[in-house]
Amino acid sequence: MQIWGRSAFKKWRGLRTQAWLERRIPASSRLGLNRKNLFILPTSFGWGFLCALVVMLMMGSNYQNNLILALGLWLLAMWLLCLVLCHQNLSGSVVSVVQRPEGQCDHPLRLLFAIEKANKTFPNALTAEFKTWPYEQASQHQNNQLSVDIEVVQRGRKALPRVSIASVFPLGIFRCWTVADFNSELIAYPAPLSGYACPAQELSEEHDIEQTSSDSQLQSEFAGLKTYRSGERKSLLAWKQYAAGRGLQTKVFSGNPALDLHLTDRLHSGLDYEQGLSVLAFWVRQLAQQQQSFSLQVGGQQLASGSGLAHQRAALQLLAEAPKQT
Repeated sequence: MQIWGRSAFKKWRGLRTQAWLERRIPASSRLGLNRKNLFILPTSFGWGFLCALVVMLMMGSNYQNNLILALGLWLLAMWLLCLVLCHQNLSGSVVSVVQRPEGQCDHPLRLLFAIEKANKTFPNALTAEFKTWPYEQASQHQNNQLSVDIEVVQRGRKALPRVSIASVFPLGIFRCWTVADFNSELIAYPAPLSGYACPAQELSEEHDIEQTSSDSQLQSEFAGLKTYRSGERKSLLAWKQYAAGRGLQTKVFSGNPALDLHLTDRLHSGLDYEQGLSVLAFWVRQLAQQQQSFSLQVGGQQLASGSGLAHQRAALQLLAEAPKQT
């Protein structure tokens, strides 16, 4: 009964705190820091400093030692000065999101903020942290920018919780912070899995014979040779060079490819659904680097044929948002 009551109280307190923060600091992609949304309290070192200061003043008063009293009053003035400087360090700054976390899920994803201040005295010793993020994270402040790198273990699109931006400048006695919601979300792509044939290999091979005549017309400008990769069309192999002992190479043309590859999320032999998406993520990058046009179908969603970095990003986002199978 006691355990249930404590957990229920923590849940109720968390909901009340969240509702209060939503009223006081509403979600926005740009936040100006002021007295309304800044909070300041002594750190553990600051509380210890204050307790020692009180003991020093009591001893100086008890023994009527003017030297100890003078030192205690000087330290009290410094304690109060740190209170003002710590708050002014953040007050007046404007924080805005310049880069949202996006990338493959086996690498840290970076959320990047820009810090602006009218008087050009930029804040010192800034840190950023997601209090409710269950995995590792790291913060860095340099060149008027603040970044936080977060670890992601699963693909998908996720809304980010409120981020705590804080500073303990100048002496670590006080901590001034805000808890902001920047309406940010991360997109984690499946981690690429190499060593498997391209999922569109069978489709391209079925059309090799049919497209032979059109190949000579669409690929009229020969641009060179490159090393053959598993899954590439057999009709583009340079057989003469292979017969001369130069290994498997494919012909590269300056024109558009004769056949657009069609990638699907059909399962590979011996691979589960998530591993199949990882294979697709690998081949999306490979085909984009080769300037090969391709289309993609995942979970009932269709991406039209295209090429280039923008098409690669759209394809990876489609893989990230593919419905999870249970």
